[in-house]
Amino acid sequence: MSKVTLRRASRDDRAVLRALHRALYIDHHGSIVPSSVAPLLEYRDFERVLRDDIDGLIEHPNAVVLVAERERHVLGYITGHIEEEPERRMPRRGVVEDWYVEPDARGERTGAALLAALEAIFREASCDLIESATWSFNEGALRAHEALGFEAYQVRFRKPLR
Repeated sequence: MSKVTLRRASRDDRAVLRALHRALYIDHHGSIVPSSVAPLLEYRDFERVLRDDIDGLIEHPNAVVLVAERERHVLGYITGHIEEEPERRMPRRGVVEDWYVEPDARGERTGAALLAALEAIFREASCDLIESATWSFNEGALRAHEALGFEAYQVRFRKPLR
């Protein structure tokens, strides 16, 4: 099997990134999101949201979008951005937004390599820490985060009013 390479995404990657974004937010979420929670995550025009999200990340100066590929086939991606809160003791943090590897490429450390590359970019940008979030019911992502040195520190709650 040939080597996986990592690189920054460009505008030329928009179509493949939208496809991976759709796989993350539709296919993958559909397989793990409980039916009672699904309505809380829905959008009115999801295709537009996906398109705008990827386009915004590629264009935003504080955002990072990396792709992993093998033989010119993109296997996964990770996105993140830098946030600053000068009043905090650790004011600069890198935030992981989306992190997805195609099911056939999982278990090969592609996700870990994407995260390591994003961490290196955040370190180079003088970030004090890295944050990431996942759904409480996403057991695979919870295990991956723990295996890569993350620890949980906050729980968010959501309740529909209708």
